[in-house]
Amino acid sequence: MGVPSIGIDLGTDILDIPEAASRFGRRYHIHGQNFPKNMIDLLSWSAGLEVVHQILETYEMTEDSERPMTQSHSNVKIEAPIERPGKIIGLGLNYREHIEETGRDVPDFPVIFAKFPSSIVRPNAEIPIPPLTKKLDWEVELGIVIGRTCRNVTSKDALDYVAGYTIINDLSARDLQKSGEGQWVEGKSLDGLCPVGPCIVTTDELGDGSGLKIQTMVNETVKQESNTSNLIFGVKEIVSYLSKRFTLEPGDLVASGTPSGVGFARSPPEFLKSGDVVKLNIERIGTLVTKIL
Repeated sequence: MGVPSIGIDLGTDILDIPEAASRFGRRYHIHGQNFPKNMIDLLSWSAGLEVVHQILETYEMTEDSERPMTQSHSNVKIEAPIERPGKIIGLGLNYREHIEETGRDVPDFPVIFAKFPSSIVRPNAEIPIPPLTKKLDWEVELGIVIGRTCRNVTSKDALDYVAGYTIINDLSARDLQKSGEGQWVEGKSLDGLCPVGPCIVTTDELGDGSGLKIQTMVNETVKQESNTSNLIFGVKEIVSYLSKRFTLEPGDLVASGTPSGVGFARSPPEFLKSGDVVKLNIERIGTLVTKIL
């Protein structure tokens, strides 16, 4: 069994950041302590991402013979980039075409709900259909990763508090969500209903997260296809709105909403079944694969 760590995907292989920090010297340690080995601890360190950039620059300037050893993708098991966030906040009704397919009105403010952290699973996970549902549905979403504690921030300043972006599959048990009791949290939070990954891409590369192609494929058939520029409430507005209601902390995840093409709104309705393979793609982030058992 391997040792949990944080890595940078170099394209051809992966650089173990804590190992590289140790190799390059104690200036990359925190108050004499070893470098963080999980993302929440890294993000909770105010200089964490800046130091990661410094380590990468040092690596690139170092002679090949003196560089720390990297790991091939085949030797690394990719876990969810944030395994146990303090909060997972979802947005409903944030793409106009999705609102139209559900027959709802365009909201004047973000519609929010919660998913429990225990619902998170890793990329390439095999997820049994929970026995409580017969209507398991897919939802591709741009995931916002909070990088700094924030409260009452403006839209103008909101990106300063975002570490980067990932992919979230907001799997939904529609029969629970749409029951007479309106069990949104239950319908969204059963074990396994939040695949996350495969990585985090930082804001210095993706800015406000707009202009990214977004897609869901089930068994190689395209089910959802849109662009994050079509979000009604963009990343800056979302973070500002949420921060005025509760404190956002490093490692918190925000699922920004899904485009049209979800299963329950199709004619006839479609739901995931045993043997299905769900692939979510977001441009410049990657592909999140989930296998349904």
